[in-house]
Amino acid sequence: MLFLSSGSITYLPTAVGHELFQLTQFEGLLTSRKQLQQNAQHYYPLSSFQKTFFIIARLPKNKPVSLLESTPNKGIQYARSTGTNAYILKMDSRTGTSLVKLPSGMKKVFSIYSLASLGSVALPENKKFTNTSAGYFRKQGIKSKVRGVAMNPIDHPHGGRCKAIKYQRTP
Repeated sequence: MLFLSSGSITYLPTAVGHELFQLTQFEGLLTSRKQLQQNAQHYYPLSSFQKTFFIIARLPKNKPVSLLESTPNKGIQYARSTGTNAYILKMDSRTGTSLVKLPSGMKKVFSIYSLASLGSVALPENKKFTNTSAGYFRKQGIKSKVRGVAMNPIDHPHGGRCKAIKYQRTP
């Protein structure tokens, strides 16, 4: 969760390297590292900051990145699922674009001024829990629902219509 200076609270996914209750700072293109460190030490003297989000221009090539936005201030749109990551293949500072290989294998052009996170998305173990057995959702406490149309007319007022034009009945 992010607590903004305006008083609003927002949620932001994080990468694997982030630790619980550790403060995060955003590093843009125009802010200098020295200025950020001075501000951080002034407001939070005992805490250590971890840089989680960077602009794509400051990220290394051929390393896993995640939580990408295609254009600046658009919001995270790519490589958002747990355990996924993308790779920056090329960067062109003249045109302000970068070529990124997405988890699907597709290559897409991104702005080098948009935000991304270094590493894969947090909680990769969530990928292991998938619907692999017949009773998976039943064990989670979720009952299956049978449509009234699929029932017999004795069981439900909407039941019993087989290839005939009958209008729905209500009790």
